Amino acid sequence: MKKGIILKIVSEYSYVLFQEQIYECKAQGKIRHKNQAPATGDYVNFEIIDEKNFKGSIVSIEERQNELYRPRIVNIDQVVIITSVKEPDLNTFTLNKYLAFVEYLKLKPLLAFTKVDLLTAKDKTIEIVKQYEKVGYEIFLINNMIETDKEWMKFIKKLQTGVSVFTGQTGAGKSTTLNHIIPTAFERTQEISKALNRGKHTTTKNELFRYENGLIGDTPGFSSFELKDIDKNQLAHSFKFFESKINECKFNNCVHTPESKGCAILLAVETKEFPQFIYDDYLKMLHELEDQERRKKY
Repeated sequence: MKKGIILKIVSEYSYVLFQEQIYECKAQGKIRHKNQAPATGDYVNFEIIDEKNFKGSIVSIEERQNELYRPRIVNIDQVVIITSVKEPDLNTFTLNKYLAFVEYLKLKPLLAFTKVDLLTAKDKTIEIVKQYEKVGYEIFLINNMIETDKEWMKFIKKLQTGVSVFTGQTGAGKSTTLNHIIPTAFERTQEISKALNRGKHTTTKNELFRYENGLIGDTPGFSSFELKDIDKNQLAHSFKFFESKINECKFNNCVHTPESKGCAILLAVETKEFPQFIYDDYLKMLHELEDQERRKKY
């Protein structure tokens, strides 16, 4: 019995990486009978049934540590959120909404801010960006034109082990960043997308690509992001900072609004321990969820 990781799934076939070789595998009937379905990123136990043609049979799927939908990838070590600081301008609301979602799923975020070379000396955007660092996030200020830049080298070092999944707003430079890291893999994906007349969106399926000792996955870009399958109480626990303070709130069901009595998050905002702009975006998220709930009733 061998243990490998699924890099991609095409129809009923899973492509399993084991010792630098990829095996085309089908899941055995007993897996389907358990209503299990392999997913990209799954660790599986499989048997080699044709060594010459690298074919195998999946016997079992190991328990998943986590799962990201849209697209479906499992056992993720970190989610790299790509956000531009210019062209388009920094959009903290969409970033913070996705950040809340990622942390709600108990996934580790890395924040990569692109196009920093387009900022002028008078621009205050970097001051805003660096506030994420103050509350414990790893941030990287990337100039995609200079691969020898120290910040770029620090960034790619973070991707050399584990499973990283890239996501970000359309036009933020996600594809450019990925093409700098693994040119052949993502350029090939882009060529396939153009051949299928799918425009600039390069992601056509869930796939993990090898990079050094790690794996990197791409997700489709988005122009906006809507929180789904999450309620107000879950959102109140979503940010890691909120989770660390939740027991300090006077009431267990505190959702950290300006009307909340004895709220530890409000105090953190007032004392500048937590950034005001992220809190303001959080309140906008709450209003969106309230609107969604109202629409469901009518």
